[in-house]
Amino acid sequence: MLDERKAAILAALVEEHIRTGEPVSSRTILDHSPLRCSSATIRNEMVVLEHEGYVVKPHTSAGRVPTDRGYRYYIDHLAAGPQRPSGHARVEQFFASIHLELDRMLKQTSELLADVAHYPSVVIGPPVQGQTLRDAHLLPVGPDTVLLVLVTERGRVTQSLLRLGTPVAPAEVSRAQRVLEETLAGRAFEHCPGEDPEAGLHLPAPVARLVERARQAVAEAARADRPVFLGGTSLLATLWEDLAKLQRILAMLEREASVLQLVDDTSRQTTVRLGAEVASGEEDLAVVSAPYEAGGATGRVGLLGPRRMDYRRAIETVEEVGGALGDTLGDTLGG
Repeated sequence: MLDERKAAILAALVEEHIRTGEPVSSRTILDHSPLRCSSATIRNEMVVLEHEGYVVKPHTSAGRVPTDRGYRYYIDHLAAGPQRPSGHARVEQFFASIHLELDRMLKQTSELLADVAHYPSVVIGPPVQGQTLRDAHLLPVGPDTVLLVLVTERGRVTQSLLRLGTPVAPAEVSRAQRVLEETLAGRAFEHCPGEDPEAGLHLPAPVARLVERARQAVAEAARADRPVFLGGTSLLATLWEDLAKLQRILAMLEREASVLQLVDDTSRQTTVRLGAEVASGEEDLAVVSAPYEAGGATGRVGLLGPRRMDYRRAIETVEEVGGALGDTLGDTLGG
């Protein structure tokens, strides 16, 4: 643990570097902090902080910038505060007025989170495993193509396009839908059988084929990854000026599995990962995320930024939005 003065100097240095992006000198710390000591004393303490690995001097004549260890100490010991996010009123108003099915709500939450925090955002939806299938709809969209729409009791909607290879009549689609509703509605996704040899024994061949294909799609939906919603991706270019780095981060965000790996933390608390702690191979990246939970549905909201992101604001915002999202889902789901 750092003593009080070194901790105050490190906090001032981190916050000034977050604000400017430039190395921070002892004189700057003296001018922008309540410390009551000389510039020489601050300079000597910064030498100790550098020796202990909390800060580093980029080049001979410059001030110092935080290392990953310095950021981590700041996050764990210094960044917490009782302030509400600057967008508190907007978050309250948003969740007080929103009435949408789950996926649309999560998408709009990702956009709200990015707008309030000024960082790209990620919202991870709850998995369908453990959710009960409420409705299954089959909608003809072509002579041999049917859209399967599944709705869970929590409002999660998944869609699958079923290409059958042979024509199917609207009346046959309607009959297949009735079979699905009778055999699958009210069952947990993972308990919906992908195949049932006896189901087609007394059905016309086109109906039996459609029912079998729909059952397979339900089983595939149960195995699918959790839904990922991104917001504020246009902010990326304002945060990373290095074009090569920006392209790498964009490519990563285009891969849903990579985004899940970044944000889908098993912890039930707010977490901050940065630099080497982020399993991305990108050193200048930080992820702040918080969980939400309601009626057994669990997910996560997160913000992405460079290592010098404003952690205080990011932590406050993900906790505010995660809490409000959980409360809203709890009201919606009766949780």
